[in-house]
Amino acid sequence: MADPVWDDLVSAALVGTGRRPAAAAPAPAEGALGALTARVDRADEAVRLLDLAAIVMVHRRAGRRAAAGAPPAPCTEVDPRPAVPAAARARLRILLEGDGTDFLPEWLGVARAAGLRAPESELPALLTAARSRTDLREVVADLAGPRGRWLAELNPEWAWLPRIAAGDPGDPVELWRHGRFGERLAAFAVLRGSDPDAARMLLAQTWRAEPAEDRAVLVTALGTGLAAADEAFLEAALDDRAKVVRVAAARLLTELPESAFAARMRVRARACLRPDGAERVLVVPPSECDEAMRRDGIDQSSPTGREDHSWWLGEVVAATPLAVWREVFDASPEVIAARSLPRRFAEDVRDGWARAAIRQRDVAWARALAGRGAPTRLLTVLPAAECADHVARHIAAHGLSEALQLLTNCPTPWPANLGDAVLNAFATAAESGGYPWSFSGARDVAGRGLDPATVDRVEQLAQGEGEWPKAFRALAGTLRYRATMRGELLGG
Repeated sequence: MADPVWDDLVSAALVGTGRRPAAAAPAPAEGALGALTARVDRADEAVRLLDLAAIVMVHRRAGRRAAAGAPPAPCTEVDPRPAVPAAARARLRILLEGDGTDFLPEWLGVARAAGLRAPESELPALLTAARSRTDLREVVADLAGPRGRWLAELNPEWAWLPRIAAGDPGDPVELWRHGRFGERLAAFAVLRGSDPDAARMLLAQTWRAEPAEDRAVLVTALGTGLAAADEAFLEAALDDRAKVVRVAAARLLTELPESAFAARMRVRARACLRPDGAERVLVVPPSECDEAMRRDGIDQSSPTGREDHSWWLGEVVAATPLAVWREVFDASPEVIAARSLPRRFAEDVRDGWARAAIRQRDVAWARALAGRGAPTRLLTVLPAAECADHVARHIAAHGLSEALQLLTNCPTPWPANLGDAVLNAFATAAESGGYPWSFSGARDVAGRGLDPATVDRVEQLAQGEGEWPKAFRALAGTLRYRATMRGELLGG
């Protein structure tokens, strides 16, 4: 912006106060700035120039008061849920300020399970935290409720929330046609639950106008009530210009065992794997990735660094309905998984089976494949109690050295058998003279996963002097912190 006062002062400085005294520069005659510049001492023109420049510079940096805009419409929707207690609200503020952020997911989960709403005073900080932590978005959106949705409309940085949260859709069809994406997604879920075919037809009407990211989310939403009637729509989505949409459609088609997609994968799978005697598997990877395979979501070039033939093999196995292998080998998953595989392709086949088990949520295959060297995500398919029992047995047999990733896939708080296995392994490591910092990762996970009620046993292990008692005292302190935090939320 043009500033005559500043320009005149610059001119006086350039030519020198001997030729152009600063007093000749016009000073504003009105307002606080004018009153202040009038008080500047005129005894020394050079000093006066510098004083005026300092005053005007501060004034320029301060700017001016922005014009008041129209006030936002108030939040009229009432959240009937009770607010968290005062102590829990204060704890949340501490967590959001960075002191104990590892416990923020637990705080949010307990508050949600208790049917509480997030405190209004902490909503801005909560929404900001979830902006960078996508793992928190669903629970934060739920706790934030209608006031959080109202706030998100006022700040573009919180635009993630309206995409995943919406109020109760009174008229889902009308909301689908005119609402924001989060509202439309909620309406679609309601429609899909009551009339899957009608929901799919509504989606077909607007399909070409939906952005690619939204198309991928909406295809995934078809998983609710998925049936053979959805096959034609999903088959057409395999030709979508966006890869994320094609991948989402292919994953759902895998769950339709009678679909044309599943039939194509069956043919490829049968050509790749078949019995070789009573105990081995004959593996013949695809010789090329033709156009039909690329349409079905298989990339022509391996992104993993492995040779392309191995990549295509793993992709075919991962996309094939697991029921096919019972037909091919006439055996249970446990018996099939126990067969010997050629060393060159063993990793690709087992990884493909594991990915298929995870995608298809097949407990029998997850149970057969889970073990040393298997992807730890398989544990997420197992029932929580079975998952904990599997990891407890692994720790009892092999200690904690390989257990970190296994433990992170177990729902928390851990049941008693898993907690006992972890504490027994810690005690064994301490007795054997191991270094406690070698187990710092497992100890940190244990601090978040152990039931706070185990603090008494941990304190028993903390008796004495040395590095291990010190480590156990730190673990006991973490458990006490969590117990206090949960008590503040639940009134205990």
